[in-house]
Amino acid sequence: KRPGPGMRLDKLSLQFAMHDTGLVGEVLEAYERLILDAMRGDRTLFTTAEGIERLWEVSSPLLEAPPPVRLYSPGSWGPNSMHQLIAPHAWRLPFERGWRDPNRAGS
Repeated sequence: KRPGPGMRLDKLSLQFAMHDTGLVGEVLEAYERLILDAMRGDRTLFTTAEGIERLWEVSSPLLEAPPPVRLYSPGSWGPNSMHQLIAPHAWRLPFERGWRDPNRAGS
């Protein structure tokens, strides 16, 4: 998002180096953070039973009829055919091609 009022979005690249922050020794490992959050009652990184059921609902067709394995170059984003696999469920930013608001009537 560009600074200022309104919603003007740009595509940018972000680079982050933890060692440059001086906080390397203070960062919790993944499971340390998860356990600490659970002890504090923070449910942000946890899902509900309904969320798990929904995950199974959308995952089952893929598990029952998995797509064929496609080879792709190391270091790439994967085979181009992956776009067809995720297209029905893909989330896109408003400025990206083919985006429409699924909650808007008449879309």
